Amino acid sequence: MQHHIHGSYDMMLVVFSYVVAVVVSYTVLDLAGIVRAANGGRRWGWIAFGGSVMGLGIWSMHFIGMLAFSLPIPVAYDLRLVALSVLPAIFGSLAALGFVGRPKLTTRGLFGAGTVLACGISAMHYIGMSAVQIDIAYRPSFFALSILIAFGASLAALWLSLYFQNGGSRPFREVSQKIASGLIMGAAVVGMHYTGMAAARFHAGDKAHAASGMILAQHWLAYFIAAGTLLSLGLSLLGIYISKRLSYKDSEIRETREEVVRKNRELQELNDRLEELVRERTEQLLLARDEAIRANRIKSQFLANMSHELRTPLNAIIGYSEMLIEEAEDSGLEQFSRDLEKIGQSGKHLLALISDILDISKIEAGKTEFYYEECDLSALVRNLLPTVTPMIEGAGNRFASRCEPGTLTTDVVKLRQILINLLSNAAKFTKNGNIELDIAPEDREGRAGYRFRVTDTGIGMSGEQMERIFQPFTQADSSTTRKYGGTGLGLAISRSFCLGMGGDIEVRSEPGRGSAFTCWLPSRPNSPA
Repeated sequence: MQHHIHGSYDMMLVVFSYVVAVVVSYTVLDLAGIVRAANGGRRWGWIAFGGSVMGLGIWSMHFIGMLAFSLPIPVAYDLRLVALSVLPAIFGSLAALGFVGRPKLTTRGLFGAGTVLACGISAMHYIGMSAVQIDIAYRPSFFALSILIAFGASLAALWLSLYFQNGGSRPFREVSQKIASGLIMGAAVVGMHYTGMAAARFHAGDKAHAASGMILAQHWLAYFIAAGTLLSLGLSLLGIYISKRLSYKDSEIRETREEVVRKNRELQELNDRLEELVRERTEQLLLARDEAIRANRIKSQFLANMSHELRTPLNAIIGYSEMLIEEAEDSGLEQFSRDLEKIGQSGKHLLALISDILDISKIEAGKTEFYYEECDLSALVRNLLPTVTPMIEGAGNRFASRCEPGTLTTDVVKLRQILINLLSNAAKFTKNGNIELDIAPEDREGRAGYRFRVTDTGIGMSGEQMERIFQPFTQADSSTTRKYGGTGLGLAISRSFCLGMGGDIEVRSEPGRGSAFTCWLPSRPNSPA
């Protein structure tokens, strides 16, 4: 006849089993979020780690609870069943974390994961109970209640893990809520174990041992469980440490990302503001440019009109002065004739200035027209000499010209004006020196052409003066205008004519040693007029 045996609990071990359950529960809550956030092989690694920690922790808590229960007779354990009992807990935990780690978990999936975990915990508990070498009978009501508690504890654990993963709490409250959840989960796990213990009825009697060599005394089980508990707690602490480090890194990354987003937003705002400022400034510049173009066009039109209006009476003055000169010479009035010549020369000088103004006005208005024809260079020089020689030699200069025979298609009138401008400038700024005109063929960039070079031994120019010498209304300096006269338009007009005919003009000069102006024109224009 079997006698029912009553046991008692060591409350210190009961409390310790609860502490182990709480620590493991808290760790699993942290690891569940890491599992769901991980990808690929890393995710499966975290599932393996988390499932092992959870299963080993529940197993350790179970056997600590069994050690807390003492019977008035010696008790031994089957080592094989003790070792086997850890496997359902680990496999159930692995399966549950695998379910929870899915990107989308439905209510049906949650209940499935809870069922798997509850089965694993229950199997671990009752396999472990069967390792006790004593006859045990179970009360059906408490047995069923322990299974229900295991199922409820599993659902609670999985639901809480999802709650924290999905942002169910604010960051500053998350730690305290996880601790509270760990306490609840730990109580549920411990409640299942001690409900299962309450379902057991121990009876004294003989129990067959399958292999006496695999029987473990209770004190050895204590050492075994202590090692398992230390390993479980160590893994739990390691899991918490890794989780916190990852959380810290994630927090740093999140803060860095937020800072980058903020900086990008600020940069975008600055960029938008800069674009707005550039757009406004561009519009202002366009308006200013259009206004300047309009004003310049009005000015050029005014100058052109005024030049035409002035040329008519000046031509009349010059014509009448020439007629009066002839009459004065016939009458023997020499002094009167000389005075009339001065009037005529002044009129011609003024007419030349007006012609320059008219030319520069046409250039600025873009209305310069070129009339191309074949030009015999030797004939051009012969016709040019009577005009420029008196002007050059009148200042005590010696003049020499050299021209290689040839022809080119160009605007003869404008070429003649270019040469007169260059030679008159040389005569103006050279006293008792040498002035030369040299015309020779020269190819540039694969194009045939001629260069026209005027050199003098006059006052010369500095580099700064040469940079602005081709600008309209510009001379070397203000003293030049006072001393030598002129409007500063001749070189600007000459350069515009050269460019318009497909050529260019350049200058070399040294102060006190003279200047050399070179005009190059192609033998044939790009687009004949």
